[in-house]
Amino acid sequence: MNLNRRKILIVFGMALGAATSAGVAQQTTERFIPIGESPGKSNRTSYIGRIVAVDAGGRTVTVQDDGGTGHTLQVTNSTRIWLDRSALGLSNEVGSYADCQVGRRAEVSYTLVAEGVADWIKVAAN
Repeated sequence: MNLNRRKILIVFGMALGAATSAGVAQQTTERFIPIGESPGKSNRTSYIGRIVAVDAGGRTVTVQDDGGTGHTLQVTNSTRIWLDRSALGLSNEVGSYADCQVGRRAEVSYTLVAEGVADWIKVAAN
């Protein structure tokens, strides 16, 4: 392998590793980021608004954004749910599907892999 090709492969590998590390780091720290402040996610691959419907049997949550559009997403066993307590001056904590209650402000991030499936949900603490 010539020296230039080897350099390109090394640089590509380092860039790929850095990108992967950044993604993993954000997943690890995502629970601590308040609703609407997630870099690269909020309002790009997420919906922010009020929970207007919860279907426990179908395991879905519907969030109506500020424009009045409702977005229904499936909640799976791999969907992470956090209780956003930042407005109370407290750190966020792990939540549950029971925290997804009609009327609460929430941010629902969806996966790009499986359309209509929630990756994570942040629910504002009351």
